[in-house]
Amino acid sequence: MGEGQGGGYPISVAAGPITDTCKEVVDGLVRRTVPRETLVDARGPWILTREGLADALARVAAREQGITDMLSLCEAAAVRVRIVPTK
Repeated sequence: MGEGQGGGYPISVAAGPITDTCKEVVDGLVRRTVPRETLVDARGPWILTREGLADALARVAAREQGITDMLSLCEAAAVRVRIVPTK
């Protein structure tokens, strides 16, 4: 992969392909089958550089409510997360 486990990206996560059929549900009803070709199971581990974590935390300072996990932190901070494929 090069440049350490995260491939040179400040934040990365190990993820595997989705193999089950996924459904989009709205108001308790199945709306559609979601194409799984673009979906992954971001199961971890998360790989962060010190600078990447500090940057993400600085971006969400005073807006911590609703951040419950690494993905919601990255979404709130508008930080791109690189996927590291697993087998």
